[in-house]
Amino acid sequence: MADYFISILIGYFIGSFPSAFLLVKLTAKKDIRKEGTGVTGTFNTFEVTQSKVVGISVLVLDLLKGVATILTVNFLFGNHFSTSAMAACSAIIGHNYPVWLKFKGGRGLAITAGVMLVLGWIYIVAWIVMFGISYLAYKKLHLSNIIATVLSPIVLILTPENILKYILPAYIDKSNFLYLAMCVCSLLLISHIDQIKLLFQKDK
Repeated sequence: MADYFISILIGYFIGSFPSAFLLVKLTAKKDIRKEGTGVTGTFNTFEVTQSKVVGISVLVLDLLKGVATILTVNFLFGNHFSTSAMAACSAIIGHNYPVWLKFKGGRGLAITAGVMLVLGWIYIVAWIVMFGISYLAYKKLHLSNIIATVLSPIVLILTPENILKYILPAYIDKSNFLYLAMCVCSLLLISHIDQIKLLFQKDK
């Protein structure tokens, strides 16, 4: 039980590190929460700073937060799905709702890619493919994010188990991986709730 609690704490505190907020403060002397969409993520960082270097730096740092979370928990407690999954979800929550920024954070896409880079990179491939198809069809960033997030678990469900077993870490089976994918996708959809509401309003 202590392992689970510590894993959750590690995930939250690594995930909540305010990389975008600090970089924008240092480079543009602005509070990213009060600029653009108010989201502390890669896209808004670029919009606020108009700097590809700063935007990419935020992307890499947020991705590394996800990687660091899983590697830290696995180092402390061994390769166990339960502790890894708890830390992964907690890191995404920490990124999206950081206590240091009054719970106003990002949307969780980059840090999700980070945790999945360690736990199952095929999720990233599925998400990018679905995003690419959606963006080519609709030319709308947030809509494509939402569609890709909804469809990624379905793509993984349809992926043959004999393929997944060669891709996933030995301690994670297909069923557990699918549960994790659905959990992180739910967290991503919650972080896009404002955009989902806008889409429904436009359809009325």
